[in-house]
Amino acid sequence: MSKAVLLNNVEHKDLKIDSNHSAEYGDNVNRALAFSSEFDDLHKEYPILFYKDAKADTFQAHVILGFEKDENLFLGDDGWLGNYVPAVLARGPFLIGFQSREVDGKAVKEPVIHIDMDNPRVGTESGQPLFLAYGGDTPYLEKVMQILQVVHQGAVLDDKLFSTLDSMGLFEPVNIEISLSNISSVNLSDYYCINKDKLAQLDAENLQKLNKAGALGLVYFALSSMGNFNKLIELKNKKMAIAQ
Repeated sequence: MSKAVLLNNVEHKDLKIDSNHSAEYGDNVNRALAFSSEFDDLHKEYPILFYKDAKADTFQAHVILGFEKDENLFLGDDGWLGNYVPAVLARGPFLIGFQSREVDGKAVKEPVIHIDMDNPRVGTESGQPLFLAYGGDTPYLEKVMQILQVVHQGAVLDDKLFSTLDSMGLFEPVNIEISLSNISSVNLSDYYCINKDKLAQLDAENLQKLNKAGALGLVYFALSSMGNFNKLIELKNKKMAIAQ
């Protein structure tokens, strides 16, 4: 259950947030939803694959964080091991809501910050404060706002962006088999990646269409991210060696 309420500096002036990452807070996931608005950061550390939601018939992007259920190889005893935390996990107890406001006589819905008061990260004793003693937002809350902006931008753009890639036939099913040092193997199915050959064969009109939509660079980010499976394998082998 969650108790999401509109964040404000009166009722919530004393709130503090534990910004650490741990299994206790649900960060022990082997994959996470990713947004195109963060591909520039994600592709440097994590493999990016695409998943097709059969019910909605739409594509999503996921970052792969581990090979087993409830395994996040980037989650260590001292928190997150990577330099960039995927926005859907970095946002903590915060989420985006919408508030109606009248602009030039018309009702406009604007995104606003909500906080889940039932989230275990939320308290008043210790953690990151949200508001300064004499008013104003703390640097931590400003960072949260940036993270939520990434989520909001991605939520608005990704359906159209990924449907464009699909219409050009750029998604192909991928079946990734990975051998580990203890001779065990891992299979990642039900995912898609970018078809490099079809990308190379696109005509000038479609390339321009992708470029104008801001999608061409994102496609190359997704392609280059596949090399990060090597990093995942190293982390997994190291974890298994320690466990022996």
